[in-house]
Amino acid sequence: MVWSPPPTDEQCREAYHASQTYPTLSEAARSIDRTVTCLKWRIKLYHERGLNGTEATAAPAAGLDVVERHRLSSEITRLKSVCANLTERLAAAEDHRASILGLQIAPAEPIAKPRPAKISKHSGKQAVVLHLSDLHVGEVVNREEVMGVNEYNLEIAEKRIGRLFNATSILTTSAWPASDAAPHKVCVLLGGDLISGHGLHPEHAETDAGTAYQQTKWAAEYISAGVLRLHLELLERFGKPVPIEMISVVGNHGRDTFGKPRTKLVSIQSYDTLVSDFVEAALKQYPTIAHYRPRGFDAYFDAAGWPLLLTHGDRMGSGGGTGFIGPAATIIKGHRKILDTEHRQRRPVYKVFSGHFHTTCVTPFGFGNGSGIGYGEFAKSLRADPEPAQQNLVVFHERIGMLRWHPIAMGDPSEGSIYQPTAGLILPSMYEARG
Repeated sequence: MVWSPPPTDEQCREAYHASQTYPTLSEAARSIDRTVTCLKWRIKLYHERGLNGTEATAAPAAGLDVVERHRLSSEITRLKSVCANLTERLAAAEDHRASILGLQIAPAEPIAKPRPAKISKHSGKQAVVLHLSDLHVGEVVNREEVMGVNEYNLEIAEKRIGRLFNATSILTTSAWPASDAAPHKVCVLLGGDLISGHGLHPEHAETDAGTAYQQTKWAAEYISAGVLRLHLELLERFGKPVPIEMISVVGNHGRDTFGKPRTKLVSIQSYDTLVSDFVEAALKQYPTIAHYRPRGFDAYFDAAGWPLLLTHGDRMGSGGGTGFIGPAATIIKGHRKILDTEHRQRRPVYKVFSGHFHTTCVTPFGFGNGSGIGYGEFAKSLRADPEPAQQNLVVFHERIGMLRWHPIAMGDPSEGSIYQPTAGLILPSMYEARG
């Protein structure tokens, strides 16, 4: 055994200070490159030699240091636990769907499930598709600036959305063929541009009603009321709830990023998504009303077994330039391009539902939707066709495919001359007609 000299006073001080610096004796011993036993021995000598400024009474102080060290270690452990809890609470607070609206964190995505047609007891399953897009809730159209053709404001927006769902209720209840069974389901499409997007264009900021947040709240309120009315009237008419599927995509007006529309994180940076979430929260107590929202800007779904695709219309890759035909040419090109690209991705598409161009039309490949705002200053500046406010309703049959198409008028004669069938027309008298 090799004899080693006792540690010097400086080494004892070093050991003591290490024990006060580190939370555990093991870490303190490693800091001075000694064992825990050696560290304790040097701390003991530190007190026996009176290096702390006291003689015989110094020993109890070591016990106080150990208690203080334990208290500090416990405090550090508690604070780490608090930090971890705060991180979890912060993550939950940032997710408005779960923490604020009480919805699932990940919204369900629509999935098309094409299936072979089956012979049912009645004439066959039928599904209704109601397309809402380009409502522009919050935008204001001054009648004087469009030669009295149209008018639009917040009050008119609420009335038009109410008229839309009223007409839909009639077409799916009292006007539904008595020989047919109840609709298999009703798909309500929220096709983007549901709000004006206050401040997206500088001139809108001068005339729009409310902020984008207020417009979001108003649009969700009007749509939720309409969907609930449709649900209740279907229940009364058929004696059982008819499933309603709410399918939502985003447009270009609802974005909160200025300049050119984004291609990354499109849906989570759009007020259209927030409108969809608010509608889902308002109707979550009704289990037969389902809500779907994809992360991208297209929604792939089915109606009576027919695969369909919903997109806003600003990302169809059809470019601009309408020529004499008008926006219908661009819509046809866009629909055809969507069918081609989706087919190459092994997704068959029977019909495309699009909006954006405020033009109601039926193409060989789908349906172009009108708007809730109707003819406005921007449309007039383009010399676009003065189309009234209207939205598409389409009925699909499981064997036949598209069965009926109903463009639903939303305007009222008090809201502009375009809603007055005989305004400004020179009609023949009865005598002239007979002569």
